[in-house]
Amino acid sequence: MIKNFVETKTINTRSGLRLLLTSQNIGFTVQGHEKEETSLDISLELSGNIPDGLTLKDMLKVEYKEKKNELTIDFKEPDHIHSLDARIEILVPHKTTVASNISNGGVKLDDLEGNHNLESHNGSIKISDNKGNAVCKTRNGSLKLENCEGDIETKSRNGSIAIRSCKGKMNIDGENGSCKIIKCDGTLMLNLENGPIRISEAAYKQVELKNNNGSIYYEFLPLENGNFSFKNKNGKILLIIPKEIEFSLKAQNHMGNFRIGLDGEYDRKKDDDNQTIEMVRGSGKVKIEIKNQLGSIQLMKDPLQKNMNMDFSSFGENIADIFDQIPFEEGMEKAKKAFKKIKKSFKNMNFDFSDNFENAMNCLEKNKDRIKAKIDEEIKDKKLAEELKNKFKETMESVKDAFHKKEQQKESMSESRMKILDMLEKGTINSEEAERLLKALGENDE
Repeated sequence: MIKNFVETKTINTRSGLRLLLTSQNIGFTVQGHEKEETSLDISLELSGNIPDGLTLKDMLKVEYKEKKNELTIDFKEPDHIHSLDARIEILVPHKTTVASNISNGGVKLDDLEGNHNLESHNGSIKISDNKGNAVCKTRNGSLKLENCEGDIETKSRNGSIAIRSCKGKMNIDGENGSCKIIKCDGTLMLNLENGPIRISEAAYKQVELKNNNGSIYYEFLPLENGNFSFKNKNGKILLIIPKEIEFSLKAQNHMGNFRIGLDGEYDRKKDDDNQTIEMVRGSGKVKIEIKNQLGSIQLMKDPLQKNMNMDFSSFGENIADIFDQIPFEEGMEKAKKAFKKIKKSFKNMNFDFSDNFENAMNCLEKNKDRIKAKIDEEIKDKKLAEELKNKFKETMESVKDAFHKKEQQKESMSESRMKILDMLEKGTINSEEAERLLKALGENDE
């Protein structure tokens, strides 16, 4: 049996409302508006053994306490009945504080001013355009915050975390899910287990970041001072540090390698499986501490670009040629044959450099000493052995150089296009001249 319930009701609440939401098997959407009232739009489609006398009031309790300006909404699904489609949309004054305790349903807040305390089991939480603090707890559901101002405290288990364009003090604790943060400001304390962390265009002044079983990617914006700590156990750490930042950096690694793509000198110390790198640039007012256990530490000056067309044909030919001249054992012989089959595909490939390219270069970087040792062991002609090692080194460096040159070319092209459009806007050139110049840039870019 299927039965529908549809109802709209209005309650004379006030600004500064406190909204309490509890439910089983249904979620809520809360939207701020200009009116000093609250309206509910309810639509339910239920299936099961539904009693003839069942009403909406039997499932949905709505109570408003005028003196406290507090509104409670409680939904309970009757036994042996389940929702095929359920929707409760609530319009409230902009200045509203929301607290929720929801099972098998999510909660979504939009355009509010208030401090919220949200909890959801088996459902997602989403907050957008909020001014105020937020405490969020999720289990088996995603968490997303966007365009918010205020402190954020989250605990998530078995769900992803995404935060974009938010400002404030952030304390994030996650397990079994990814964490992605974009264009945020303030301070950050993040502890994650069993998932990757990716933070881009970050303007934080203070960061304490820990991961256990996942990678860390952190992309700095230029800043004058700050304190940063990055710790990992079973995954790589990749930091993008622009050349404008004057930093004091100390990185320690155990059972993992380093890759340094920053300008300037650094001190390296090695003790058994432990390595330490120290580097200072300028005033050193940005303090950076890095510790890793079983993964690489990579320090680069430019973000990795995606979908860039590069000619890898010479890279494939050179590596294949080196492999041809080394009598590897049976296992490596199979690897050599496999590489030969795919070397043609290196020509004009579009890589996602944050993943495929990095993995390929990390593999070669990690095994470069082993390859060189194999050359010395198997090639009796020392002159030829030295030539092969130099060729291998030059090939590796040429790929790195080509990649970074491509980045610089792309940035230069973007700046040139902006100048042409600016000249067109100011009337320095006409539309035909602008089109011709842009076309020329496009051809050069190819």
